[in-house]
Amino acid sequence: MFKRFIEIMNSSRCLEGSKVVLAAADAESVEAIRLAMKRGLGRAILTGDSEQIFPMVKEAGISDKVEIIHAESLSSAAAIAVQCVREGKGDALMKGLINTTDFLKAVLDRENGLRTGRLLSHLAIMEIPGENHLSFCTDSGFNVAPSLDQKKQILRNAMEAISALGYEHVNAACIAANEKVDPNVQSTVDAAGLVKAWENGEFDDLPCSCTVEGPMAIDVVASQKFAEHKGIKSKIAGKVDLTLVPNIECGNVHCKTLVHYCHAQMAG
Repeated sequence: MFKRFIEIMNSSRCLEGSKVVLAAADAESVEAIRLAMKRGLGRAILTGDSEQIFPMVKEAGISDKVEIIHAESLSSAAAIAVQCVREGKGDALMKGLINTTDFLKAVLDRENGLRTGRLLSHLAIMEIPGENHLSFCTDSGFNVAPSLDQKKQILRNAMEAISALGYEHVNAACIAANEKVDPNVQSTVDAAGLVKAWENGEFDDLPCSCTVEGPMAIDVVASQKFAEHKGIKSKIAGKVDLTLVPNIECGNVHCKTLVHYCHAQMAG
C-alpha cells in the first residue's frame, strides 16, 4: 500500500492531537517529535536529564509544546515514561537513547509496567532504495528464539499493526534457509506450521486478510524470477509485505544489513 515513509506521515491516520511520552530523549528523537508536531501531534512528555533535553527542544523550537520530567538515570527515565502512559498522560510510548533491555524492563515490570497479557513483539518498517513498497519485518528485537505458538502471536501482532496503517491485505513470508521442510531445521518446521495455521483459519479474525507462505528463502521473498528459477509456486514472491524471521539473530542481521549496506531507512 505505502511506498515511502512520507506517505504514512501524510496520511489521515497520523495521530492528530495525540500525546507521546519519550523515554530518555536525545537529539534524534527530539527531531522526530518536532517533525511529528508539524503533522498534527499534540503534545509530548520527555523524560531524562533536563539539563541536556531543554537546549535540544529549544533549538528545535518546541519548548512551549513539551513537558520535561527530569530523571537521574536512564532506567529512571524509562520508568517515569511508562508511569505517564499508565496514568493516561500519553497515548504512546517512544524509546529514545536507551538500551532496549533497560527500556523493556520498565515496560514489562509486573507491578508498574504496561503488560497486557499478550506477547510483546517488535515490528520494523523499512524503506529500501529500489523497492516499490515498504517492507515490514518481525521480530528482530524482542523475542530471542520464539516457539511456534509464540510465532503465531508475533505474526498476529504484526498484522494488527499493519492493518492499523490502512492495509486491507498483508502478504507474509516465513523466512528460512530454504523452501524444503526439514525436521532437523526448526525454522522450516515452524514456517510450515504457520502456513497450516493460516490454512486452518487461525488468522481469519484479524482486521485484515492475509496470505502466509513458507518456508521461504530471502531470494524468493525478493523476486518472483528467483521463485520461478527454483521451481517454486508462490503467490507472493516479489510482493511480500511482511517477513517473519525465525529468531532474533536472523532478524537483527537482516534489518541492520538493509540499513547499513543497502541504505534503507528503518522505523520500529
